[in-house]
Amino acid sequence: MTKNNALLKLSDNVKLNRRKNPIAMEMARTKDYYQKTILEAFMTYIPEQAVIYEMDSRFVSHAIYFLKYGHARQVYLFETNRAKYKEARNDVQRNHLVGIECLQPDWDTNRFVRWDKDKLTYVTPRSADVIHASEAAIEAGLLLKFSADVEKYKPVLWLDTSSHNFAEIAKWLEKLHYRLQIEQNDQAIYVSQETKEAEDEKNELEAKLLERLETYKRQINQLQQECGQQISHMQAEQAKKLAVMETDHRATVKRLEEEVKQQAELAKQYEKETKQSQKETREARQVVQHISDALNAEKAMNHDLNKRIFALLAEEKPVLLTMEKRQTQQQKELSSLRYENRKLARNLTIATEKYQRLNDTKVIRVMRKYWNFKKKRRLRNDT
Repeated sequence: MTKNNALLKLSDNVKLNRRKNPIAMEMARTKDYYQKTILEAFMTYIPEQAVIYEMDSRFVSHAIYFLKYGHARQVYLFETNRAKYKEARNDVQRNHLVGIECLQPDWDTNRFVRWDKDKLTYVTPRSADVIHASEAAIEAGLLLKFSADVEKYKPVLWLDTSSHNFAEIAKWLEKLHYRLQIEQNDQAIYVSQETKEAEDEKNELEAKLLERLETYKRQINQLQQECGQQISHMQAEQAKKLAVMETDHRATVKRLEEEVKQQAELAKQYEKETKQSQKETREARQVVQHISDALNAEKAMNHDLNKRIFALLAEEKPVLLTMEKRQTQQQKELSSLRYENRKLARNLTIATEKYQRLNDTKVIRVMRKYWNFKKKRRLRNDT
């Protein structure tokens, strides 16, 4: 609460220390920039992207206004007193104003110091485009500290004419060919006559450039008309080409439709052949199944036959007992026969698999068709 009450808030949310001086008291009453009316009136005489010297740190609100609304490139704020320097720097940092640099000058040696966390850095300010000097700055002779820069670079001067030694300043400005441009409430703008003549030449050059641009504009309009005619001609040619392309397109579409019909007929024929092939495959599978059933029946018959043999052997047991030696020989022969039987069964299985693989081959199917064809032909010949 105490910290907020110690700050002075302006209409655009700029926050400043609530100092005990007439400038701060005036801003606290109006909630706006000090000398706001004069600032607005003088902005037309201050160039954009200017480097501005503010000689009195009490006018920190002027420095902020120059940066925010005067479109200044850089504002230097000078203050020799360390405590006042910190207050001005805090105001700048609190409002996040990068383009304002607070400097502590040593006017005797003409050296300028910037303090960053109690660490000093020597700075050489850029040459000024605008210098604002208050009554106190003029009476302290601070403006004359930059006399060499004023004579060389001819900056715009915003001066307080109420200072008691302003008559000497006016004579000095007259020697430098400075002329009064505007004055309100003891605040005056002085501009070098040489600078004004240069601006007049610049305005004349701009007028010539505008005239030349108008001539170019007429030429461009003429070229646009010619281009429009060429575009119309090109569009007509394009329309003709499009008509030819549409005719070709229709012919191509017709040809494609015919090809689609041919493809459909080929698909039907292929489907018919596929059905025929499937039918033949089913017939071949049925034949293989019949062969397999026959083999199984033969195996069953052999099994029954073996059972019957064993039954007969049991009935002939008395005879077999009397023929023990012969029985042994017969058993050996029977074992040999069983071995041959298994061997034959394996060979039969292998032959069956070979038969099935051979029967499934394309050659057999072709041969079967060939045999059927010969059979039909023979039957026709017989009739």
